[in-house]
Amino acid sequence: MFSNIKNFLNRHRRKFFVTGAVVGGLYVLSSYAQKKLRDWQEKEAKKFFEMTRKKQHFEGTERTCNQTILSLSKIVSESILSLLNTEEIVQKLQENPDDKLALWEQLKITIFTRICVLVYGLCMLQVALRVQLNVIGGYLYKDSVQEGDPIVDSNLQTKYLSLCHYFVGQGIEDLIKRIEKTVKRVVEPVLLKKKITLQEVEQMFWSIQTILCTDTVEGDPLKNMVYYLIGHNEINDSKLDTIVKETMDILESDEVISVTMSSVSRSFSCVIDEVANLFVTKSIPPSKNQLEVEDHVITSGVLKLKSEPFVDVNKVEIYFVKLLPVINDLITKNMCKGDNNIPDLLTQQLTLNEKLKLLGANIYEVFSNS
Repeated sequence: MFSNIKNFLNRHRRKFFVTGAVVGGLYVLSSYAQKKLRDWQEKEAKKFFEMTRKKQHFEGTERTCNQTILSLSKIVSESILSLLNTEEIVQKLQENPDDKLALWEQLKITIFTRICVLVYGLCMLQVALRVQLNVIGGYLYKDSVQEGDPIVDSNLQTKYLSLCHYFVGQGIEDLIKRIEKTVKRVVEPVLLKKKITLQEVEQMFWSIQTILCTDTVEGDPLKNMVYYLIGHNEINDSKLDTIVKETMDILESDEVISVTMSSVSRSFSCVIDEVANLFVTKSIPPSKNQLEVEDHVITSGVLKLKSEPFVDVNKVEIYFVKLLPVINDLITKNMCKGDNNIPDLLTQQLTLNEKLKLLGANIYEVFSNS
């Protein structure tokens, strides 16, 4: 019997060796595959936790960014309204002075300068803060996941974020001087006694924007944001100097300038919408009930009165001198009904601007990975 088994094994020895090798190979291969699968699962889990952590950190940065923007936008708006004070001019006009005409001329320039500086100033501030806070946020995240000395300590962070204080002071004053020259070129020739349409008001704003954008002598404020936003004092801290230079490069990049230009255009559209409401109000015919604007529907620039024929708002004309006070009320916070003033509306639409949010996210991603 043992002889038969031995003969059987001898006859099929090669088959046993091959089968054993195959089974052993499959076992080794299976063990290797299981190990690789565990490694992949661990790697993916680690990657998922890192992504979740990074997402939470970015969301925290975004919340900080929005809070900072709302706070500083209020300060910048109040600074602009204070430096371009129309209340004093209005007060003098109420006293019926001899130089009434000169005061009205000064008022029209100041009102339009106010609006344009608010648009440019708030857009530049929003862009600068999104760039700064996402640069610093990216560095802080990088510090949190790597060992060694931090790139950004609390002292450097404070100095870096205080750069915008320059804009609130001297930067705004320089921007006012720059924009006021252009406003005078466009608005000064428009006579106070002239009847103007909504389209003509819109054209004035677009002319101001176009002149500023194409000025080859003093340059476009948006292409020279760094001049208005960041002080020019020498920086002794090498780390801070590096981060500031990186920030300046970003602010001077074509992408950031393009996004800022788009934000300025959208902000002017927001202003025009508010001015259009004034023309809508003027186009409502008198009635016994003194119908409110809310009782009407606007469709494609045409006002439809309830039980009234269509009225083309674009054909409504208002004396320029009568339009100025109501436009001024849109800008002055304590004069606006329902707190629906232009500075707050601009801040709100800029904070919700998807292009600005995407810009911040891209900057955060670059600096958290570099």
